[in-house]
Amino acid sequence: MRARPTVVPVTTPTALDALVARVSANYDRLGLPEWPDPHPDGAMPRDEEYSRVTGPGKYRALHARARVWTELLREVAGAEAAELSGAELGAKGDPRRFDRGVRLTSPRQGTLPLMLLERDQRGTDSDPLVASLYAGVGPMETGEDLPDCGCDACDSGSADLLAALDATIGEIVGGPSALVRGDGWYSWWSPGGARFSSVRRRPSGDTMMALAKRLARGEDVRLPSGAEAFTGRSWLG
Repeated sequence: MRARPTVVPVTTPTALDALVARVSANYDRLGLPEWPDPHPDGAMPRDEEYSRVTGPGKYRALHARARVWTELLREVAGAEAAELSGAELGAKGDPRRFDRGVRLTSPRQGTLPLMLLERDQRGTDSDPLVASLYAGVGPMETGEDLPDCGCDACDSGSADLLAALDATIGEIVGGPSALVRGDGWYSWWSPGGARFSSVRRRPSGDTMMALAKRLARGEDVRLPSGAEAFTGRSWLG
């Protein structure tokens, strides 16, 4: 199978940078709590921090940031937002299911959708599941679930956390990007970063990320048997 995507130009950095700046300004006006990096200057976490979660609800900041992104993408990029209920986002009783979300689509042809899915804090005081947010183009295994880990040892402060969410959304909105997906694996590439995940030893991650990069640049490539590819241009013109 061969994939021949539409050739997509690289977005001028200023368009995305300006949007991120507006997101930050609108978010700051909400007056939500911030917290510093508890490990400044590269300090190593203490052993006890790996089994401790301080303020698991603080990660609701991700939900608020995602909602600001949703509002501005509708305003600036003309995006349409389809709200998703918890019933559509996981089996009832599954503690990892999402509670609500939104699927954003751009009116521009050749763009990829953006899913922002919220999970509320739940669990017990001794074993909490922190509030979190998924950002990605579709199936939940191909995006980013933030925070990576809610324990104190992995906490890098609110500024770093929100910057990670902005970067993930920016990869999709800013374009160009490409997702190549097969049985048990996927590869993603954008100018902001590349990643590969597989439950098997093959295919080669380096090879698949290089293939995704070529797709995003508009090249004609041969896909592995059974794989499918999706390419996205910028939402911002």
